[in-house]
Amino acid sequence: MNTDPFDTGPTGKFRTLCQKYPDATVYRGADGFRSLWGPIFYRGRANGTARLLVIGQDPAQTEAFTRRILSGQAGQRVQGFVEKLGFTRSYLMINAFAYGIFNQDMAMPHLNDPEIQAYRHQWLEAAFAKGRIEAVVTFGNAAFNAWTAFKATPAGQAVTAFHQKALHPTADKPGGPITRKDLLDNWNVALNKLRPHIQNPDVSKALVPYGNDFTAAELPPIPSRDFPMGLQPWMRDSDFWAKLGDPPGTERANISIVVP
Repeated sequence: MNTDPFDTGPTGKFRTLCQKYPDATVYRGADGFRSLWGPIFYRGRANGTARLLVIGQDPAQTEAFTRRILSGQAGQRVQGFVEKLGFTRSYLMINAFAYGIFNQDMAMPHLNDPEIQAYRHQWLEAAFAKGRIEAVVTFGNAAFNAWTAFKATPAGQAVTAFHQKALHPTADKPGGPITRKDLLDNWNVALNKLRPHIQNPDVSKALVPYGNDFTAAELPPIPSRDFPMGLQPWMRDSDFWAKLGDPPGTERANISIVVP
């Protein structure tokens, strides 16, 4: 008999935001968004109990099935990061974009479109409404720019939580200018700057820095409590089982699945 805990869903203002959200007239397929797959709102505690706020970029194809953000390769890396800070459950993760992207060159210019920005700001305002968030980490430029836009608002100016920018969790792409070591060195800096501002972690533990590469322990499965009921273990402890469909040009509609 399976007894894994599961996410019972958002409450309060978060629940309202999941009921009323920008549709495909805002996140248009013609602008590079996978609008036909709908929004993927968050992962973690959308109920006012979070102590750490994580901001990412956009939901990948894996998240179109799990219905929670940061649940693939990037998600496992981020999970290991927040667990190094002592957080096993008291975090909330949201993205700069509520919908997935199939063409970044087309989509990124829309980061601060009025309706996209206004909806994202509502999530951020809800995250800080209880006054419990102690620190914020933004992964990647889109997340950082989204945070910067929020901080320029009256609501953002009232937020005193510490913020730290970090590289995107998959910035170390093969053949790219950022190596795995570069990524992990950057994350070590971020961890050391965040740590003094964490007053209420879920688990008190010594901060162990990253080495030259991720260890298996630094790529933990996403906790079942972060997902809807009935999600199978292989969907949260592995990645690359979902990929953009072929032929080219159909990415906004087609995603292919191979069960590992």
